[in-house]
Amino acid sequence: MPSQSWRRSGNAVVLVLGGLVLLGCVGASPTAALTTQSAPDLHPMAPSVQPEKPYEGDFVGVSVVIVNQGDATATGASIDLVDIHPDGASVHIGRSELKAPLAAGDSVTVSMSQFIAAGVGLHNLTIRVGNVTPPEVQPGGGAISIPLEVLPAGSGSPPPPPPDGIHIEGLESLGLGVLLGFLAVILGIGIAVAAVGRRRSQELEPPPPEPRDRSPPPLWPP
Repeated sequence: MPSQSWRRSGNAVVLVLGGLVLLGCVGASPTAALTTQSAPDLHPMAPSVQPEKPYEGDFVGVSVVIVNQGDATATGASIDLVDIHPDGASVHIGRSELKAPLAAGDSVTVSMSQFIAAGVGLHNLTIRVGNVTPPEVQPGGGAISIPLEVLPAGSGSPPPPPPDGIHIEGLESLGLGVLLGFLAVILGIGIAVAAVGRRRSQELEPPPPEPRDRSPPPLWPP
């Protein structure tokens, strides 16, 4: 039978090995957790569209705020803009890049590429953040969608009249020469009316009085 000293030494070896394993687990766990959690986390917020209700054929501008909700600086990222048309067609408008590192807790406003509103109806604009460097904890989670209603071209209200209140339909679309000719005709008519009025006023004036007869009276009888 083994002696008690051998049993004690065996138990000591087991305890030492168990303690080393436990210390290794405790020492590695915080490092692994820190490595997993130390990463950026970018999200798009507060998108803005100008104009809010464009007419078909208008240029549309989009901007968005990118917020880093992670605990590490993002040194790079791409922001994509996709337009979902009323018929379901998906059109990639363009891509913008993060121009400078974005620290944890900071935000930056990014302007997207302008595009022409095409297709009357309700569109869906999707802004998606991707290609984040270093990689995010959950890549591909940063996206936001906003509705965009495109109105038919020419369906807006007519333009207001000029400040003087004069609005001549049809002349605005004509050339400068036609407009000057129209003004010349109006001026000629005014001169003709003034000349006729002057002539009539002269005809209505009474004739000047005849001069007195200053000749000597005739001799009588002859």
